[in-house]
Amino acid sequence: MATTSKSPGEVIDRTAAVKSVLASFGMEGLNPDRATTALLEQYGAGSISLEELGAAIERHVAHMTTKEDAA
Repeated sequence: MATTSKSPGEVIDRTAAVKSVLASFGMEGLNPDRATTALLEQYGAGSISLEELGAAIERHVAHMTTKEDAA
């Protein structure tokens, strides 16, 4: 996980982007689970990069799909 410090402006931009994504989900009637929301918040805080966010979301979706297939 990348731990690069982000400028206050970049954190504000990321936070706004995350809020926009969550608002779009809500308008579509989608409710992301806690793990997805936590990943988005990590991105917004500057804890992970966009590439890391994408990879983590892909792993999370694959894990959820595997659990559903096993049920």
